[in-house]
Amino acid sequence: MKGVTVAPQPGAAEAGARMLEQGGNAFDAVIAAAFMQMVVDPFMCGPGGMGTGLFFNSSTGESHTIDFHGRAGSRVTPKMWQADMKGRTAISGYTLFDDFRSELGYTSITTPGTIAGFAEVHKRYATRPWSELLEPAIKKARDGVLISPSFSDFLHRTPQPGLPDGRRRVGSSEACERIYVKADGSLVKAGDLLRNPDMATTLATLAKEGPDSMYTGQLSRIIAKDLESNGSFITHNDLVSYRVRSGTPLKVRYRGFTVASNLPPGGGPWLLEVLNILEGFPLSDLAHNGPEHLHVLATAMKLAHGDRDRYLGDPDYVDVPIDELFVSKDHAAELQRKIRSNEETGSKSPAKAGSETTHLAVVDEDGNVAAITHTLGTASGVVTPGLGFLYNNSMKLFDPVPGNANSIAAGKARTTGMSPTTVFKDNRPVLVVGAPGGSVIMSAVLQSISNVIDFGMTATEAVSAPRIHTEGGAVYIEARVREDICDQLRKRDHRVEHVVESYSPTFSKAQMVRLLSDGRLDGASDPRGGGGVAYAL
Repeated sequence: MKGVTVAPQPGAAEAGARMLEQGGNAFDAVIAAAFMQMVVDPFMCGPGGMGTGLFFNSSTGESHTIDFHGRAGSRVTPKMWQADMKGRTAISGYTLFDDFRSELGYTSITTPGTIAGFAEVHKRYATRPWSELLEPAIKKARDGVLISPSFSDFLHRTPQPGLPDGRRRVGSSEACERIYVKADGSLVKAGDLLRNPDMATTLATLAKEGPDSMYTGQLSRIIAKDLESNGSFITHNDLVSYRVRSGTPLKVRYRGFTVASNLPPGGGPWLLEVLNILEGFPLSDLAHNGPEHLHVLATAMKLAHGDRDRYLGDPDYVDVPIDELFVSKDHAAELQRKIRSNEETGSKSPAKAGSETTHLAVVDEDGNVAAITHTLGTASGVVTPGLGFLYNNSMKLFDPVPGNANSIAAGKARTTGMSPTTVFKDNRPVLVVGAPGGSVIMSAVLQSISNVIDFGMTATEAVSAPRIHTEGGAVYIEARVREDICDQLRKRDHRVEHVVESYSPTFSKAQMVRLLSDGRLDGASDPRGGGGVAYAL
């Protein structure tokens, strides 16, 4: 076996597996698969997006992060939206305005980082030509893709109060309407064949001219003219000056394993803090998803979210207390004490969740690992005429109130739940996990890891097991957890929301690969929506 690719989209997983079969390594495959994701799931990710990745090079034994977060344009000002915000959504915590300024249109866009991010992956690790890796996606965009149920659901589902529906989102620009609205005025739906020749042309330009076209070349000039002419905060100089951030992953020890995750403003710090807290409790002795297990898990998540809400932000702009809080065993011990004494249940912020973004992971036969989460947020609805791709709407997750860790500032990246993670045993990767879905990414990655380490589950069992999510308010629990267990949690002062779905689409779609000691690979894609596992033979 030459390796495995896991992703929410089967076509993307197949593109990664085919690249492995053609002699590419995990890093070649992750680029090919990611560009295929941009074509088959264009509201989840694309050239106008952002993301973060975690990479292990088996030849050197080193791990690196590559962060390509969206950054606020140079025209933003810290107080520009403070007086007009009407609140936040109950789920996901998106900022609300009467005119949807942070959700739709040109004012919602941050400087895209996706192409720069994948260019950095290619420069550091890839073995195949850049243009070769984009070719499958170019062909798919030109030939057309059948719209999947999850793609269709995003456009047709009823939105949360205060948010626009799919028709309003697609109507944010004429170029977007031309792609996603049919002749009869209705939105495209599951089973429709969607061709996007403009996207094919854009990807072909990137293949021919290279990724710099997006930032300093032909594409950058087209993009900047459109954005600057329509009230965006982004200038051509923001594109020219965009840079990815790379570094060494954050790490903690958990029950004899080393867990490595991404840097702030990503979700890695929260994930590692919760694992530090959980290490103080004998989870394997508890009934999985029993009342004691869920009490400890939920309270640990709430306490860590209190720290995240107060302190996490872009480290280029705020001092993030990584060593003092997020990876500190001493701080975790103090939070363990609070759980045991029932002293408090953590942050009182509203619960946040989501179902957007995408993720993929590739492991090759040499043991190289590539895990990337990338996103458009929920997509701004803006398409530059002739380019065919959507831009992100990442401005909606900044804090409009100045003076806080995640407040708006020019050039700043906002916080995100994205947390691609690799688990090591004796310096060898044994588990790769990540997920899409906004803030629920973190709870999905956390529970998937614990399901393997603490409860001995396979990859499929780990990503499929009933799940909870909380950030300090309600504890959302899937229907497969018994009602009497929910009642026991309520008696311990948890506000429980027992959701009606057994496999809730609101919860994140975790993606996992286990690297077994005998060399076999165990891949799994969450059944909560879509899902593709493709082994390279």
